[in-house]
Amino acid sequence: MKTNVKAVVVGGGAVGTSIAYHLARGGWNDVMLLERDELTSGSTWHAAGLLPLFNMSYATTHIHQYSVEFYKTLEAETGLNAGFSVVGNLRMAQSQHRMDEYMLYASTAETCGVPFEWMTPNQIKDRWPLVRTEDLVGAIYHPTDGYINPADVTMAMAKGARQRGVFIERKLQVDSYHWRGSEWEIICSKMVEKGGNLVQSNEKITITAEHVVTATGNHAQRTAASLGIKIPAIPVEHQFIVTEPDKELVKFRELGNSEHPVLRDADAKWYVREERGGWILGPYEKNAPARFEYGVPDSFRADLFPLDLDRIEQEYLSMIHRIPSTEEVGLKDDFNGPICYTPDGNPLVGPAPGLRNLWLAEGFSFGITAAGGTGYYLAQMMIELSVTGSG
Repeated sequence: MKTNVKAVVVGGGAVGTSIAYHLARGGWNDVMLLERDELTSGSTWHAAGLLPLFNMSYATTHIHQYSVEFYKTLEAETGLNAGFSVVGNLRMAQSQHRMDEYMLYASTAETCGVPFEWMTPNQIKDRWPLVRTEDLVGAIYHPTDGYINPADVTMAMAKGARQRGVFIERKLQVDSYHWRGSEWEIICSKMVEKGGNLVQSNEKITITAEHVVTATGNHAQRTAASLGIKIPAIPVEHQFIVTEPDKELVKFRELGNSEHPVLRDADAKWYVREERGGWILGPYEKNAPARFEYGVPDSFRADLFPLDLDRIEQEYLSMIHRIPSTEEVGLKDDFNGPICYTPDGNPLVGPAPGLRNLWLAEGFSFGITAAGGTGYYLAQMMIELSVTGSG
């Protein structure tokens, strides 16, 4: 195993894998990615995989737009299909105030080159008759949007990174970071399986690197403590449910109709998309519980929390109102896992204050959407600053 590299990326989710890939694509041929468990074992594995382009931020829109375009190229490069379903995204509005918000957003989309269309309730009903529209004012539709398989896109980026010379080391946990004047010394523990748990072994490995990038997801507080800094990013529970097949949806598709776009109702606080003849409902809960405020327990791996349907009752009823055929459909599966959030919902990307050659990529509540673009733009920043001596 190599122990001295130019850059170490800590975290093997979609974000960390993308950063490692883009550093190598940018010309750094001595990059290592460290993952304490398996690739995608954090929030990536239970993400819904949506790729929403809608964002009021000019910078974030560029990041998301890059991801959407980049993911479409991975199969040609790696031979791995990332499972990208370009079905579009329909963002509905129940009020003129919401439509005004979408109109304001449209100026950002136009500036960034994100295609969109305006739709009236009648146009929505004509195209997707299962959707109730009489109480809608309209919608904005992104035809190039859709969803992707988070594990598949991460593995495709990992393969692309390996092809470009990136060293990917699994079951290696970072315990501490030390700046030694010209490089980082990273002390790691080998992780081993014991009774289904992942535990530290007595074997320690020291890696040195000129640059370190942390993309540690739900482990952001552990990372912050190790570095002696503050990272305002905390895991929050996010639930979504998968229904049994909907007879009306199955009939609609059997008639040769294309898949519904990802449906979003910002006023009702949910997203819905098709899943094998049924639907996935993902609510955005108010006051969803925070978890692991001081660090993720070592015993927590690719685990989930119990579903709490009472918390999402209103969103569930709202889905039934918007798609009446779902009233007779049972539940097939459920997910309730931690996803890291910052106070304003935007990720922390860039140089860590007060630390040389230490870069943060933390707090991604839309990690799959942002992963590709974050890897590209952060790698660009690191490489350019390194060349100019400002890193």
